[in-house]
Amino acid sequence: MCPREDETYRAARYGGHPPACTCVACCEARREGRPRYRGDNPSGGGLPVWFWIIIGIVAVAVLAGIFLS
Repeated sequence: MCPREDETYRAARYGGHPPACTCVACCEARREGRPRYRGDNPSGGGLPVWFWIIIGIVAVAVLAGIFLS
């Protein structure tokens, strides 16, 4: 059976734990001020690298279309 969309997002973003997880490891990390998931930013902000790559490719294509027309 395929995982649901929210399960896939949770696994990718939070390492399998929901944002308000109350397991012992997450509670201890929260008390110590450490991030409980991948990345250094505990607020979860920012965009992934692949997003910026796609934006760059689209921008180059648009500029090439403007200047080569």
